[in-house]
Amino acid sequence: MKILSSLGLLVGVIVGAGMFALPYVVVKAGLVWGSVHLVLAFLLLTFLHLLYGEVVFRTPGKHRLPGYARIYVGEGFSKLSLASAILGFNGALLAYGILGGIFLARLIGGGSAPLLTFGFFALGSVILALKLKNVGTINFVLVIPLILFVFALYILTFPSAYVSNIGAGESRYWFLPYGVFLFAFAGASAIPDVADVFKKRNEPLFQRVVVWGTLIPLILYALFIFSVAGVSGALTTPDAISGLARMVGPQALTVGALIGFLAVFTSFLSLGADLKNLYVYDYGWSPLASLTMVVLVPVGLFLLGASDFIWTIGAVGAVAIGIDGITIILLALAVRRRKLSRVFSSPPVLWLLASGLLAGIVYELVHFFA
Repeated sequence: MKILSSLGLLVGVIVGAGMFALPYVVVKAGLVWGSVHLVLAFLLLTFLHLLYGEVVFRTPGKHRLPGYARIYVGEGFSKLSLASAILGFNGALLAYGILGGIFLARLIGGGSAPLLTFGFFALGSVILALKLKNVGTINFVLVIPLILFVFALYILTFPSAYVSNIGAGESRYWFLPYGVFLFAFAGASAIPDVADVFKKRNEPLFQRVVVWGTLIPLILYALFIFSVAGVSGALTTPDAISGLARMVGPQALTVGALIGFLAVFTSFLSLGADLKNLYVYDYGWSPLASLTMVVLVPVGLFLLGASDFIWTIGAVGAVAIGIDGITIILLALAVRRRKLSRVFSSPPVLWLLASGLLAGIVYELVHFFA
């Protein structure tokens, strides 16, 4: 039961809105580059999750990433980690709202997706104000029908899906999948909770759970990409679902949109509750002020023109997940210096990975301001 609950916890955090963007960015970048990003993101995030797990196992008490940063690398980097967390939270909430509006438009058979995004945010804020309990558990449970839907879609589209339909892409989009895949595989926020399931006592089993908890999304993503992009080809849409209308029929699309909406909505509630608690406990704000910030920031960003689903999760993945990755590497190096670690990588390798993540952050910011 410990294995199943911890595995479900990690998979439930990783699999979410990011999955729906993958077929589109792979088609844009091409089969070869899309596959490279898929494999590299899986390897990188699995490694980071394992490094983070080792830090958690070696450190007494319960903390989150900013707390570990405060212990090992100082107050300044802790504040940077906290700012990155807030950036990541708000970017993810914005992405959930954009995708939720698209799914709602599909479910009601029309309507303005941007307008329905505001409805999504309004409904989410009302439920967050009600202090709904067990949102996290509901989120994990909803991953099961999402996984079943992907397998059903794979079986349904297999006769008509061809790798050749994905195409070679365009060189200007070769790095488009980078941030999107980082976002799709990110699960570091669940690592302390997964370690807590084992009471920090069985690290080898914990490590196997981390590997499988990241490998399952890899398999799921590969099937989903092939099922959607292999059929839709150049007509693949950013939300993946809309472009399949002619192949799977309206009823199957409605089911997919419903499952996708529920998964995105519960993820919004879970993440929104976490961000609200962060404002309350780390900044000392009132619950009302915290809830207001949780809702107003993503809505404000949307009103300012941040309405592109792919761009949003790509930016969050490259910048926020990049900063988190660098933080985890610095923690691992600090633990190694204190001779508390069995880190299975040399410092030069860790510094190389940190440099790569920093380059990804710089590239994304330059691309944004260009």
